[in-house]
Amino acid sequence: MNVQPSTFGNMRPNRFASLAVAAYLGLALIMGSFLGCQGCKSPAQTAYVVGQTSTITIEAAMSLWNEYVGNKHPGVEVEQKVKNGYDNYRKADIALLTAGKAMLEAQNADDAVKKTAAQTAWHQAEAALTASSGQLIGLLRDLGVKL
Repeated sequence: MNVQPSTFGNMRPNRFASLAVAAYLGLALIMGSFLGCQGCKSPAQTAYVVGQTSTITIEAAMSLWNEYVGNKHPGVEVEQKVKNGYDNYRKADIALLTAGKAMLEAQNADDAVKKTAAQTAWHQAEAALTASSGQLIGLLRDLGVKL
């Protein structure tokens, strides 16, 4: 019996497809949170899901950036721009998780002002994370990284 080797073992994963799926999932989760899915989960759970989805998308993009740097050597100034963009994203990610924790704590309080302030902080942090993710992805695309 003549058995031919499988070609599947030699296939490399399609990084573009993986990044596209992660980006679409991230967008769907973020949009779902804007459309009221927050009532379905606790603020801490929602913060975790939104934060993790953004993290998956950005980490995949940064992996592609790492390959780009190895192949194209864009220079220190360009690398610093990307580092600054990534640092802004990380600050927004941490702010979202912090706001989720504060919102969870405010739910257990009887203070309506504290609840409103926590919800406002949550929405601002969520918007900042979405903006910083988009800015970083846009910067990478502008630099020629194939996302």
